[in-house]
Amino acid sequence: MKSSSATKSLRIDQIDRNFESSAGKTNLVWMDAFDSRLSLRGLGWPKENYRTRTFWRFPKRAEKSVRPDVKVLSRMPSGVFLSFFTDSPDISIRMEVGDVNQMDHMPASGMAGAELYLRVFGVWHPAGVAKPSLTETLFQRPLLEDAARTMRECRVYLPLYKGVDAVALGFGRGAKVRPSPVPAGQRPVLFYGTSITQGGCANTAGSDYVATLGRTLDTEVLNLGFSGNGRGEPEVAKLIREVEAEIFVLDFLTNADIGKLEETLPNFIRLLREKRRKAPIAIVSCPAFDQTLWNPARRATVDRKRDIAMRSYLDLKAAGDSNLFFIDGNGILPAGLSGAYVDGVHPTSHGFAIMAERMLPQLQAIRSRAGALRCAGMSPAESRRRDPACGEKGTVK
Repeated sequence: MKSSSATKSLRIDQIDRNFESSAGKTNLVWMDAFDSRLSLRGLGWPKENYRTRTFWRFPKRAEKSVRPDVKVLSRMPSGVFLSFFTDSPDISIRMEVGDVNQMDHMPASGMAGAELYLRVFGVWHPAGVAKPSLTETLFQRPLLEDAARTMRECRVYLPLYKGVDAVALGFGRGAKVRPSPVPAGQRPVLFYGTSITQGGCANTAGSDYVATLGRTLDTEVLNLGFSGNGRGEPEVAKLIREVEAEIFVLDFLTNADIGKLEETLPNFIRLLREKRRKAPIAIVSCPAFDQTLWNPARRATVDRKRDIAMRSYLDLKAAGDSNLFFIDGNGILPAGLSGAYVDGVHPTSHGFAIMAERMLPQLQAIRSRAGALRCAGMSPAESRRRDPACGEKGTVK
């Protein structure tokens, strides 16, 4: 059936005005992302980011040691967000990204857009999405319009799969803006992994499983997912062990070479332990993936990687590593869940929500056990001085 030329020339935003993109209000006061009234979070090396005025997830010096593909991916600010309080009824974002290229299976809103979350009565809620331009690298979009003038805590998440050159936030004239403080003694939870860790293919910038866990755990998380390139390389282990993380979550098995995994995984953990001797480390096996339901070879690969990871875990535990944990990816995101995957491999925001919900109690248990080990044997005064997470009797708050 042939379509008329008139029908072909119509865009959906001409048919349905709800799909139009707006630049938002013009009478705004703009603040650069590095303004002291905003707090740039989700970065493992923040001092180096502020010094170089970059949104890169690895410090600039890392480019000498990591592979070129990891270098490119590290410039995509997955999990990075601006944190602040404001009473402004209007918030807009002005952002310049590296290019306008798009993927064919991930929404542009997640790949190249930004998302605003507001904390209401202690719970984070999505409040607005800045849809990117498909033709221009520099664009301006509203995130919040005509809200009540009351002080609220905000997070603006940056793109998951696009390099970002500049970011500014616009507020209503006369609005108060101040940075959200980092709680005393808080250390981030660091995730290292693959495209799934990085956020492919979430609908929006803040709905990947890592960012979702950060909000539900009420802690800062660092997203060091590198699409197709989470291979457990020694150079990466030596970088991430520089971070004093509360937990290291290793979710890279999907990208790891199965023929080398028996060596790669224990060696990666050994390198972490050289500097982070007592930090909890959680090994996450591969998700099931839809193909495992009908592809025996795919099923065998997933099972084999899980077996190798489990054996490495048991061997290291037997050798005395008491702060090592195992999370079965099959239970985090099973195969065949309706609407959970885009292509049978990469989750949608719905799939990521399932992952976060199912991983949450396991990370909470790791936190609790590790905290109990830290606090055990300390006097109440010493425990409070050395670790704010310890309670009156050496327990974890």
